Amino acid sequence: MDALSAVLAAVRMQQMCWVSTVGRAPWGMSLPGGACPVRFHYVVRGNAWLTIDKADEPRVALAGGDLAVMPHGHGHTLRDHPRSRARSWAELVTPSSQKAPGVFHVELGQAGPETTIITGAFVLDDPRAAPLLAALPPLIRMTPDAEQTVPSFLQNLQFIAREVGSDRPGTEIVLLRMADVLFIQILRAYLARLPDDGGGFLRALRDPSTAAALGAMHRRPEAPWTVASLAEEVGLSRSVFAARFTQLVGEPPLGYLMRLRMQKAATLLRDGATLGEASRLTGYASEASFSHAFRQWAGVPPGAYRKQRRESGDRPRV
Repeated sequence: MDALSAVLAAVRMQQMCWVSTVGRAPWGMSLPGGACPVRFHYVVRGNAWLTIDKADEPRVALAGGDLAVMPHGHGHTLRDHPRSRARSWAELVTPSSQKAPGVFHVELGQAGPETTIITGAFVLDDPRAAPLLAALPPLIRMTPDAEQTVPSFLQNLQFIAREVGSDRPGTEIVLLRMADVLFIQILRAYLARLPDDGGGFLRALRDPSTAAALGAMHRRPEAPWTVASLAEEVGLSRSVFAARFTQLVGEPPLGYLMRLRMQKAATLLRDGATLGEASRLTGYASEASFSHAFRQWAGVPPGAYRKQRRESGDRPRV
């Protein structure tokens, strides 16, 4: 298993919301920030202007076939023209516009040229299980030529657009699975065009020795890893490995390992694992040592964390 696959193996879209929007010029819609960690807009046909609520982000022109991804949930506005008035998203996406669980259809504007956009909003299974997100920019724009680096990417987007517009049984689960695939394909395409000197954690995935160490830790977080054993695993001296890993990943190897173990433990606890199971599967010799480490990481004991996560299961708003 390659490093990217190992890092993403436990990452799943837990919740989602999809909106099919038809805008007839003049039209505009404004989405608030912070409501959902990962959002994207796929322009099926027509054109749109995208403005992100971030001072140093320029306005972006989108055309049919373009995909705009906002991995940090920034507020933003879509319009047919930079000066068109924008309506609030909360005003547009209402219970009356819901077609199926988590799927909505919105029409706005007047009688001008038509633009169709598919919007997706996702909550990761555990956002802390995806350090990749922190290394991504506020906006990733992908054009139809992404198909050259990520085969079937365009076909998958077109499939999602058809599924959102359908009323078939199983649409919700199909779209949830496709969201996983789409997220991974977006990361693959972004990695493919990343410059050699940029990307932080993403650059670490392109460095052979650091990527090998990350892959080993993600595949076997319960193993009794030390800096020396990880260095031996990737064929470097202890000092060279530790320095390179810390420089690229942004934290020492064992600090990363501890956080990885806690993330796995959080998922296990939420899914019903006992304290003993969570301790064993994350490499802790006793429940007491595991509980102490988990409380330091999460701020609450394992049992309280499990209860909190199970009670926070509302569907996201775009």
